[in-house]
Amino acid sequence: MTDVSLSFEVIIDAPVHTVFEHCLDPRSVYADDPVYRVSEATVVPEGVGTRAHVATKGVFSEDVTLDYVDLTPDQRIVFEGRPRMTVAGSERFSISGSLHTFTWTFAPESGGTRLRLDVVEHDAPRWERALDLLTVKAGTKMFRKQIQGRLDRIKAATERRAASAY
Repeated sequence: MTDVSLSFEVIIDAPVHTVFEHCLDPRSVYADDPVYRVSEATVVPEGVGTRAHVATKGVFSEDVTLDYVDLTPDQRIVFEGRPRMTVAGSERFSISGSLHTFTWTFAPESGGTRLRLDVVEHDAPRWERALDLLTVKAGTKMFRKQIQGRLDRIKAATERRAASAY
């Protein structure tokens, strides 16, 4: 099996430290997300060890456990997510997905920050690959839109925060 990866970037008019601090808290990362909600979070000040549960609701519900596993202050945050899907909320019809690694990198750019997000899906199980084949165009487009929207919300929030600091 092979890994699947996607990359996203946004330039933010805020200092690197401001953007990094925002992303240390999964509640901030998923704030105002129209699809995912943080149902619970344990935030560790050092970052590594932070854990959150992010969920969606619908006919196909998804519950993702996120674990912050590595970081370099003001440069990089890595968290892993392992999704579990249920059909119509029934535990009887639950399936676990593959490991996803989210690597956030923060770099100075023109007085602001270049925020890059690399998402890697590791060794997707057969059912997940089959589902991807059925929805490859719509699914990838929707996933890209969700992630880009998340980056845009991080951009707006951290730019407001940086502007109010002056």
